[in-house]
Amino acid sequence: MALISLVSLVSLGLFSCNNPKGNNHELIQQEMITKEITFTPEGVCTKQIDISVVNDTIRSVHFTRGCAGNTQGVARLIEGMQIDDAIAKLEGIRCGDKETSCPDQLARALRSMK
Repeated sequence: MALISLVSLVSLGLFSCNNPKGNNHELIQQEMITKEITFTPEGVCTKQIDISVVNDTIRSVHFTRGCAGNTQGVARLIEGMQIDDAIAKLEGIRCGDKETSCPDQLARALRSMK
């Protein structure tokens, strides 16, 4: 049982064995801030974007409706990316003659989470 608990602490990044003062069992507290949003895009085929972010790192994105292959591809590509990096890559993309696109709407949703 103790091994399972230790593995859980290590996998969560809460246990450190690299203390320069020699105390190898110091518990380090890291605040994990999780944000989730359901965003309603405008001017595109996608009807809803659900986003989960942990400490400014995008964990998951799900588009409801829209061009399935493209939205799944965009969602997978930005998973693990920092919010600001994703916004910089996606903001301003247009779909045909529209003023916006699903990626641009995703950037707007991410900006609203900051």
